[in-house]
Amino acid sequence: MQKVSRIFQIFFKFLMIFFISFIWVRYFVKSLWQSFLISLAITILIDIISRIFTKKKNAHILLKSKEREKAENCFFSLCMDENNLEFLFKLASSRHCCKKLSKSVLILHPESKIILFPYFNFLSLSQDDVVKIVNSVKTHNPTKIVILCHSILKETASFVKNFDIDVQLLDQYDAYQKLYKIYDVYPEIKYSYKKDKKLALKDLAMYSLNRSRAKGYFFSALILIFSSFFVRANLYYAIVASLLVILALISLYDPFSKNKTNKELL
Repeated sequence: MQKVSRIFQIFFKFLMIFFISFIWVRYFVKSLWQSFLISLAITILIDIISRIFTKKKNAHILLKSKEREKAENCFFSLCMDENNLEFLFKLASSRHCCKKLSKSVLILHPESKIILFPYFNFLSLSQDDVVKIVNSVKTHNPTKIVILCHSILKETASFVKNFDIDVQLLDQYDAYQKLYKIYDVYPEIKYSYKKDKKLALKDLAMYSLNRSRAKGYFFSALILIFSSFFVRANLYYAIVASLLVILALISLYDPFSKNKTNKELL
């Protein structure tokens, strides 16, 4: 179904570019067939150029999107794991000498101490939260505190600069990039966010072709027919107006109404 939606999206994009090209070409070229062929050539050329320039960019966005999704699922799973401190201890001890504390991990270097503190909940880290965390670990005399959290309030990011101790804040995406990927240690993903279901072709038809939309299609067709008397591209207007009238007629019959079923809640 996703492939069908993708094909429909590509076709609709191609059609829109063609119509825009046809309106302007038809304005300057009197011959209908010449206008059609020139518009088709322009549309194909624009499509090829757009694919060349967006191919690498789309691949980068797709990769980034997948990693963001994985980062969110990692954090979700850690929040739901009662022994999430074990994971941080495993990660840190893979390269450093560590000691597990009651609520954090102490990383011991020859000349410094670093506290890795998990703030695993779905609230944004506030200034008060940072103060409580710093006060809870300062007895260990750390030189740096690294706090993992879901997200960070804007004012909190600048607030941490007021401490004598170096306080680093990592949201769920920074934690993925700067810890899990660097150390090549990832939490087990037991919980994942459910993606929003994409609108299927059948659902799109049910939404677009129903009685409530028949009037809209019909009045749009009337406006186009009226406009065709004043614009050279009257054939284009006639074609689109005819399609709108056909959609209005189909919508009047509401062909997908039989698929609308009311499910009992209990």
